[in-house]
Amino acid sequence: MYQKYPKVGTVVVQDSFWTPYLDNVRHKMLPYVFKKFEEIGYVQNFLSVINEDGQKHIGPPFSDGLFMESLRGACDFLAADRDPLLEAYIDKSIEILNAAADKNDGFLCTMTTQNYPDKIWGDNDGDIVEQHDLYDHGTLIEAAVSHYLATGKTTLLGTAVRSANLICDMIGPAPKKNIIPGHSLPEEAFVKLYRLFRDDKSLASFAAENNVRHEEYLRMAEFWYEARGDHRGRFMAKRFKPEYNQDHITFAEQDEVMGHSVRAMLCYLGATVVAQETGRQDYFQALDKLWDNMVNRKLHLSGGIGARYDIEGFDVDYYLPNKAYLETCAGIGLAFWNTEMNLVYQDSKYFDYFERSLYNNILSAVGEDFRHFFYQNPLQSDGTLRRWEWHGCPCCPPMLLKLFSALNSFIYSYDDGAVNINLHIGSRYENDRFTVCQKGREIVVDSKGERLTVKIRIPEYVENFSLLQCGEKLSYRVEKGYAVMDGVWSEDAPITVSYDYVLRRVYANPKVEEDRGRTAVMYGPYVMCAEGIDNGGNVDIEIAENPGLHLLDNKVYGKASDGSTFCLIPYYTWCNREGDATMAVWLRQENMRPLQELEARIGHKLYDTYA
Repeated sequence: MYQKYPKVGTVVVQDSFWTPYLDNVRHKMLPYVFKKFEEIGYVQNFLSVINEDGQKHIGPPFSDGLFMESLRGACDFLAADRDPLLEAYIDKSIEILNAAADKNDGFLCTMTTQNYPDKIWGDNDGDIVEQHDLYDHGTLIEAAVSHYLATGKTTLLGTAVRSANLICDMIGPAPKKNIIPGHSLPEEAFVKLYRLFRDDKSLASFAAENNVRHEEYLRMAEFWYEARGDHRGRFMAKRFKPEYNQDHITFAEQDEVMGHSVRAMLCYLGATVVAQETGRQDYFQALDKLWDNMVNRKLHLSGGIGARYDIEGFDVDYYLPNKAYLETCAGIGLAFWNTEMNLVYQDSKYFDYFERSLYNNILSAVGEDFRHFFYQNPLQSDGTLRRWEWHGCPCCPPMLLKLFSALNSFIYSYDDGAVNINLHIGSRYENDRFTVCQKGREIVVDSKGERLTVKIRIPEYVENFSLLQCGEKLSYRVEKGYAVMDGVWSEDAPITVSYDYVLRRVYANPKVEEDRGRTAVMYGPYVMCAEGIDNGGNVDIEIAENPGLHLLDNKVYGKASDGSTFCLIPYYTWCNREGDATMAVWLRQENMRPLQELEARIGHKLYDTYA
């Protein structure tokens, strides 16, 4: 019914930007993260459980999950490029995880085991939102599925099944415990486990030997959405309202994004895959409303979400301050959610917003050395914000590893009759029906003698889009932002894609009070910003009414209202140089405030260039 993405690692990335970037993530960021986890004691937590030495937990309650999320990223990188040293490290880590889980019949949340073993699943006045019991098990399952798909080994999969069965035995409709994840992620993980055993027939013997109950895994994931808002017998959070983890009303009734932004994105991501498998139209209807609410009322220009610092989450509609929180992990969660929504609707807008987050909010979080990170990504800074070498809540590096290691799989999607080119990234993919390759602006499709529909995404930020084949313009129809063509395709007749990046000023919705009278500049998918080091320490710039914007060496130059020249750089590159790191994205626009105030009064836009 829906398209699917290639397995992680089967698409070979050959791109002038992404190939070296992903190599740096793989060879610099990944080992750095594991080294830090060992130094600060996250691995020691597992060893303490194994040795039963009575040591108290080190780090936040979700430290296990951060380690296992990173392990998933490592396995996904391994799927693309088998590396004996990395595989040996993964195998050693799995031995430790298995031994720790064996101590508690498959339960693996070291914070709970070490500090309050009587409060498993929130029992005895526990707090399932802060304990992260279910979250940790979700990351275990994710890592196990990725490990099996990368290596064919079932060494971690057995522990994941044991843990999943334990959860299915303990949690669910009465008389079981009425618990939902305090931090979403296990919802999607359980669907992944269900799909693995449904689809991979080579696992039949393993499934029989390990009592795999894959249908129950899907029912569990669906229960976690049906049970929202029903608090009977639930171990509630002591510090947060139910909205914080999207537990205020049943999921089908939810129509406004609220609460903790990372939890929200992973909640909606899981709901999308549950709806794909169950056909729940009421879930799709809720997801459509939630996505629309977020994109049109709560999304920052950079693809960042979550304005509030106190809950790392959402505020009321149109409250989009430029010093907002915009956590890295939230942007990553949004990117993942958009990929699943695209499978359902095959609408290019989901990858427009995927790229909005990726090329701005997410890339900005990583320093040029791949060992320094932003936790938050505001659109304005007084220069005091700097990337950190490490953090007391180091959740961003594991999420970054997960996204970058899986990026290759989102470039294409396909079904029995079509292949979609979602991202214009140099790469190659082959299956038994077709081969597709992108090199620069050239696309080669070989449909192996069979008729195949090819859909090429037309990004929102391009102009003069056209397709050429053998020097002639290729006709196509446009469907939901894709250029669609049917035919038998040969590698001897490549398609050349032609388009221009747009250099444009954009304006906020007039209901966003802080940005009335202001403008921002984008070049293609990139949000541009003024950094103090390029502008004599002044980022409070007023752009002239006719600024004469032009691009030179990846920077945008233009005229300010006082006649001086200002310089803008891609937002994701800011704070990478020594010196003045004051920064602003939204700049004052000469003669704009009266116009926007008029629009606010009449209730509609006079320009059509609003972000």
